[in-house]
Amino acid sequence: MIPTLTRRKLPWLILILLGMAGPAPAQLADDPCQTGKDLYRKGEFAAARIALEQCLQDAGDQVEVLLPLTVMAMQEKRLDDAVALGDRAVKVAPDDPEARYWYGRSLLRRGRVEDARSQWEKGMQISTTHKGILEGLARLSLQEGKPAQAYNLLEQIRRQGVDEPWLHRLLGDLAAGKGLWDQALGHLQAAMAKEGETPEDLMTASQLSIMAGKTAQGVDFGRRAVAKEPGEATYGALGEAYFASENMDSALVYLRRAVKGTDPDPRFVFNLANTLEVSGLYTEAGQWFRRFLAQQPDDAVGHFNFGIHLGKLGQTAEGMQEVTKALELEPTMLNARIVLAQMKESNGDFAGAREQVLLLQGQDPDNIPDLTNWLLRLDAQEAAAASASAAGKVHLLHMVLGSRSDADRMVTLLAEGRDFGSLAARFSSGSAASRGGDIGWVTPQDMKSPLREAIVALGLNETSPPVVTGGLYHLFKRIP
Repeated sequence: MIPTLTRRKLPWLILILLGMAGPAPAQLADDPCQTGKDLYRKGEFAAARIALEQCLQDAGDQVEVLLPLTVMAMQEKRLDDAVALGDRAVKVAPDDPEARYWYGRSLLRRGRVEDARSQWEKGMQISTTHKGILEGLARLSLQEGKPAQAYNLLEQIRRQGVDEPWLHRLLGDLAAGKGLWDQALGHLQAAMAKEGETPEDLMTASQLSIMAGKTAQGVDFGRRAVAKEPGEATYGALGEAYFASENMDSALVYLRRAVKGTDPDPRFVFNLANTLEVSGLYTEAGQWFRRFLAQQPDDAVGHFNFGIHLGKLGQTAEGMQEVTKALELEPTMLNARIVLAQMKESNGDFAGAREQVLLLQGQDPDNIPDLTNWLLRLDAQEAAAASASAAGKVHLLHMVLGSRSDADRMVTLLAEGRDFGSLAARFSSGSAASRGGDIGWVTPQDMKSPLREAIVALGLNETSPPVVTGGLYHLFKRIP
């Protein structure tokens, strides 16, 4: 999953220069221009507009009068008036970047994006340091899907000494969008230093730290989030940080807390399933994978991971169904197609595996040589399997155990869906344990009784009950 920083409604820069000098108090009542400016500064807009409009009638167009009227027209949603006033301001002061800025703002509010851009670009020719114009052009770049251009424009604002939280947050968003996790984290920390730490910011900082490979720092941010506001969201964030730092015991503790509610966040459900899977708690992992897919039935990655889970348990057919579903939802998911081809190959479906590898050749042209070698291997395996089958041979996995209790334990684990090959590699004392118990193709008639009878009775993908001979307990599984 890719993280985004906290978004807040960010103020546009308002830089109206209205002149500091003015007449003596006794003259204000007789000077609508100064009276209007003073009222505007106080936020008394209705009275200010009357005075400033009177000023225009008496003294003609002045940029320092037209701009406050433009701003007030926009605030009052009189957008046509705002555009007209902004146009007059630019005509009376064509070399004033502030006039270009506010005229552009009014045009943008009116939906005239290209006209707004034109005014701001002309303003940039007058002044390359006008913060409002830089921000306006940056936001247009964002809307057009040009994050690098937006970042550069906002950096110009920052280099002018603007050290505001909104700027750091926006720069952080853009850095995260480009995968610059360290840079994004630095901007977020700068914003938090000014505004204080919120649980939401701390959780975002934890995610960015994980993405930057700073897992210990991610855990620290997660802990601070939990300390500020214990709850499902912060528990989940801390659990994810522990998972990233490979502390599975702590990850399980906090992710389980995160999903205790009646409607848990699907993300935490999915991460709990994965943590259980890595921890070897396969039965519980399967339960949470199913719960996640009940919440998010169209999540391709969820179906893919569940398919891998089922494949590990030896439930190959069910696993292939899940991986196939993932590919239906996301046909360009190369990892899913590779896994599906591997599953089909291990299940003896060489034609099906070949079909998937051919599709991979079309989707992944950079790996044509390796995929070609895979096709050759499939051809060779198919030919060998056909020859062995024609000779009456069967392909077997074999597990050798030293006691009845060990054998009964393996039977229980296999009934729970555990993978025969994985169990053989861990617990079998047979010579093929390092190969997951794979003893290759054998002729049943060459085996001694009662092993021969157990093997002959096996159907494809079936496992025998324990067979005792020579004081040892044997389990067999027939595979393609």
